[in-house]
Amino acid sequence: MAEVFLGAVAAVRPFGAGHINETFLVEAAAGEYVVQRINTAVFADPEAVTANIVVVYRHLRGGVMPEPVPTPAGDWLVWDGGAPWRAWKRAPGRPLRSAEASPAALRAAGGLLGRFHGLVADLDPDCVTETLPGFHDPGRRLAALRAVIAEDPCGRVATVPGEIQMAEEAESLVEVAADLTRRVPRRVAHFDAKLDNILFDNGNAITLVDFDTLMAGAWFWDVGDLLRSGATTAAEDEPDLERVVVAPERYQAIVDGYRHGLSTAGMFERGEDEAVDVAGAIVTYEQAVRFLTDWIAGDVYYRIGRPTHNLDRARAQFRLLASMPRP
Repeated sequence: MAEVFLGAVAAVRPFGAGHINETFLVEAAAGEYVVQRINTAVFADPEAVTANIVVVYRHLRGGVMPEPVPTPAGDWLVWDGGAPWRAWKRAPGRPLRSAEASPAALRAAGGLLGRFHGLVADLDPDCVTETLPGFHDPGRRLAALRAVIAEDPCGRVATVPGEIQMAEEAESLVEVAADLTRRVPRRVAHFDAKLDNILFDNGNAITLVDFDTLMAGAWFWDVGDLLRSGATTAAEDEPDLERVVVAPERYQAIVDGYRHGLSTAGMFERGEDEAVDVAGAIVTYEQAVRFLTDWIAGDVYYRIGRPTHNLDRARAQFRLLASMPRP
């Protein structure tokens, strides 16, 4: 499939560690490219996903995101066997695992996210399509958890009484998120701005990647995901829960970097700065609920690398939530 975009190809190998799509690194005459098969079970409208990406790429004029590559005929997607494929120029740099990211690197990551938000602040949110309705909505996610608990399709509810209790006890975050969403401006946002989706070069955060979830909404979801993934040295699926704790210096580095990156553009409006202070807790809770839901449902959404992978993810996120600053 890579040949359709790039012509002659020298080598192809699996690339990255994403949960959803299949990704390959391709060596071609003009350099290295990323070629990806989009998972249409998750992204049911890949044309709209692609259109969103192209709109934002053109608005940024090539800054802070990889360059999408069309076919010689000008197509952004190629369908093969019922599956859509797309290509990007490989962006420089590499992601940092949470354990290897220093506070200085995390401050740089926060700064990059703030600059991205500043650059898209003047972009009409109606120019992007809502490709995943209700994607960031803890109330919807909690309702889905309760529904799958009632159904218990794989007989797994009995394995997670403590995790279910934690989900219910933190329900107040649902209304906190809903209140903030009502009060802050509707913006163009990345919606999956975790540490894995930032590329670094010599400690400098240079590029955001994985824009499939790019939609209109509140910016605090992006800040929260970066805090969730970067404020601890533990991975999101860490089975040793003693390691899963917020490090205050890491948390503050992200917040300070973000506020500095965005303030240079003067783009904060009423409520947005307040939202930063609770964003980490909100997104950590939402993600914990999503992982727990997928475990009970039988691992139908996220790719897993071991039998209890989603359970480990859920437990790690609930543990992280316990030390995440929150109202």
